[in-house]
Amino acid sequence: MSTAATVADVRGVLRGPFRVLVAGRLFDAIGNGMTLSLLVVYLAEVRGIPILIASLVLTWMAVLGMAAAPLAGTLTDRFGPRRVILVAVALECVGVALLSQVTSAGSAFAVATLMAIGGAGIWGPISTFTAQIVPEEKRPTAFAVSFMCLNLGLGIGGLIGAAVVDISRPETFVTLYLLDAATYAFTWVAVASLRGHGGPVPRADSDIPGAGAEPGGWRVALGDRRLRRMVAASLLLLTFGYGSLEAGLAIFVTDTARLPEGVIGIVWLVNTAMIVVSQLFVLAWVRGRSRTRMIGLVGALWGASWLILALVPGIPATAGVVVLLASTAVFALGESVWSPTAPALVNAIAPDHLRGRYNSAQTLTWSVSAALAPVLSGLLIGAGRGALWAALVGLGCLAAGAYAQTLRNVVSAEEDGRETRVSA
Repeated sequence: MSTAATVADVRGVLRGPFRVLVAGRLFDAIGNGMTLSLLVVYLAEVRGIPILIASLVLTWMAVLGMAAAPLAGTLTDRFGPRRVILVAVALECVGVALLSQVTSAGSAFAVATLMAIGGAGIWGPISTFTAQIVPEEKRPTAFAVSFMCLNLGLGIGGLIGAAVVDISRPETFVTLYLLDAATYAFTWVAVASLRGHGGPVPRADSDIPGAGAEPGGWRVALGDRRLRRMVAASLLLLTFGYGSLEAGLAIFVTDTARLPEGVIGIVWLVNTAMIVVSQLFVLAWVRGRSRTRMIGLVGALWGASWLILALVPGIPATAGVVVLLASTAVFALGESVWSPTAPALVNAIAPDHLRGRYNSAQTLTWSVSAALAPVLSGLLIGAGRGALWAALVGLGCLAAGAYAQTLRNVVSAEEDGRETRVSA
């Protein structure tokens, strides 16, 4: 499909309830971008909480997120994604607002608990909501648009945060967190307005072998080898991809590559800009192609990105920055391939009445990868082996992309997205 046709397709998707959902998600992302990566700095530098304790707050949120994700999936299937999102966004809104008033470690952990539970009820249910209100053939476009708006919002929020925050003025952090809470309030209103959408889907017993004796639920979801293999491939790819990016890139830039701290902000700006600019072109290119093959391509792109990054240490600073930004652009291109592909594949294999569980299982891979990736980066970068770390992470991405190809043997051509290309 041409880019012009893809633009028309995007316009066709951005109608009705999905447009409202995306608008809410955009404001939510702007709020997240304003406070992204500032929590430890805020707790330690502004509220005087020891850095170790402040870091443990992040760990506590990750653990709670992992524990709450399966429950969010169950509740989504039982009550519908709209109700779950409304409760989750309300918890996030209250939590972020209260974060501006935190003064002790105890209150920080209490507020973090609210935020972690709320966060667990947003990502998976939003994917489920999207799959409910967008026809199957248009879901890749919808997921890509949602991802593009998410990154656009994070970029806008990051610029706002950088302009407002000042460690020497604690009130700037308070202002930032209250603004973040306001964006959640907007998201809540947007989702609340979608009455008549996002309800629970009854089980189609006639489509399920042995449904009369099978209660359904997580036993059925985890019994699906397609989902198990997809989760395994995603966990590997995200651990070596996104997880490592968030866990080790900043310290790699400053400690291993010996580049100025300001370069980190430029890296994230290039990442966001590349996604926003390339997403529609990539969406046009991947349409009708095998989703499993595209996940393999993500592994190849991310692997290449990390291997390029491993070249940065030891070369002159100017050249190092150029190579670093080239690596960032390649990684962002992989993200643009991932966004319309992985969520569409998960929702293609998911039965309607278990869609919440399937999406929560996929969402869980993000939390687990975020917990696993810092182990490798901490060990190697901390030991002065940053270049080796980048090379091993790159090889891990390549291996994950290769493993994802085993999915092709267990999904149908339609689930893999291949029939779309033939019919088109």
